[in-house]
Amino acid sequence: MKRLFVLMAAILALTAALSACGDSAEPVQETATEAAAETSAQPAAADLAGLAERMLSETGITDSIPVSADALAAVYGIDPAQIVSAAGFNASAAGAFPQEIVMIQAADEVAAAEIRSRLSSRLDSIAEQAASYDPDSQALAEKCSVVTKGNYVGLFFSEHYDALVEAFQNGVS
Repeated sequence: MKRLFVLMAAILALTAALSACGDSAEPVQETATEAAAETSAQPAAADLAGLAERMLSETGITDSIPVSADALAAVYGIDPAQIVSAAGFNASAAGAFPQEIVMIQAADEVAAAEIRSRLSSRLDSIAEQAASYDPDSQALAEKCSVVTKGNYVGLFFSEHYDALVEAFQNGVS
């Protein structure tokens, strides 16, 4: 009797497992098809890390430190859920403030607007802090602005501002 019960339980478990496999194959295939359709409708993402490397090379900046995704939340207050991809770096400069370069592909237009606001606040904060003891950094912060192109947003607080903005505009779609 025990053997019969164990055999029936095994058959039921096997039947349940096989039917579960059959049920899950179809939704996964539909999901993959839907994802492919969504991907083809969206423009290809720019390689922001590669763009950051080119910027470093073209400007001759050698003393840079990459900005991690965690720093975007900690320093700039940007919600990680709003970010598709990001890259950036800090580098020493002649002034008291390091150069800050941050490029973000936002999840959508609403996220891009929020990220732009956060990065603009950061630039305003640098200008405000520098006002009392570093007029060169203050002037640079007031010259620089946050740049947007579609869902891409960039902060370029650098003496190489013009070249960096041009590279950003050409490097993102």
